[in-house]
Order: sequence, then C-alpha cells, then structure tokens
Amino acid sequence: MTAVHANATTGARSTGRAPGWVRPKTVFLTALLVVLAVYTEMAFALEWRTAAGRIGPGFFPRIVGITGLALTLWSLVAAVRAPAAEDEVVALEDEVGDADLGKHPRLLALMVLASLVFLVTLVSLGAIVSSAVFLLAMLFLLNRQHLLLNIAVALGLPLALYLLFQTLLNAGLPEGVLPRF
Repeated sequence: MTAVHANATTGARSTGRAPGWVRPKTVFLTALLVVLAVYTEMAFALEWRTAAGRIGPGFFPRIVGITGLALTLWSLVAAVRAPAAEDEVVALEDEVGDADLGKHPRLLALMVLASLVFLVTLVSLGAIVSSAVFLLAMLFLLNRQHLLLNIAVALGLPLALYLLFQTLLNAGLPEGVLPRF
C-alpha cells in the first residue's frame, strides 16, 4: 500500500515514491557513467595510431568510451525526467510473466557449434570466406523465407567489413584462401 497525501503548500499529491534521481535505475546509470568515464580516460591515454600508420590500441576503446558515455548520459537524463515511464515498463513486465528459456535447445546448440566452427576456420579460410559461410548458415537456419536477402547479407556484410578494416582503417584481417584485392 502506498501512502498518498496532499502537499500543504502546492496541493500536489505524493505517491510516497522516491524522486526520479534516487531510483535504482538512475543509481545504476550514474555508477555506469562513472565507470565509463574512467574507462574513456584510460582509452585516451593509449596511442590511437602506430608508427606504421595503422590504428593503435587506443582507437576502438575511444569510440566505445565516447559512445558509452553519450548513451548512458542520454538514458540517465531520460530516467530522471520521466520516472513514471519506468513504472509502466515494470508493470508491463509483471503482466507478461516469465520467459520460456528452454524452447529451442537444438537451435541453440547448432548456433554454438557454428560459432566454434567459425572461430576455428577464421584464420585458415580467412575473414571474408568464414564470415560469409557462417552468416549464410545462420541466416538460412533462422530466416528460410528470404533466401535472396540472406545471400545478399552473407556476402555484402563481410565485404563491407573487409573494406572498412583492411582498406580504410589499414587493420590486418586474416587473408585465408582469398588473395588480397
């Protein structure tokens, strides 16, 4: 039972709940913001380029840190501004009930096995071939209705990642059976 009483000065009603900035979600987001700030500061202490002109050890941590800070700060502001939205989500979760976690054990086992095969073949087959085969297998397993879309994604995504990492960022990827182009 929540205590509801009228505020004597404004006439507003209080529900007995904590303000938006003292709720568990905002406390968690504040702690996460502090951790990400420390992480980002450490990332900026690393070199972002090597002497050879390749991306250095600080390149991706800087991107992750800045993106994480921005998203966490946005979530924190939203949580403080609209604490009632959090109550609606919790009420909806209570209404829906518990999830059925054991519905597709064979599919899960196949995905884990395919991930292990991808990991083992990444160096020998190369980044493009192993990624394309892995994506094609997973997409066919999960989305059989859209064969042409699956093929386009399975071939296009590894090629786009190759162009990004190998060409633009000059980061080495496993070549495997395909020659460099």
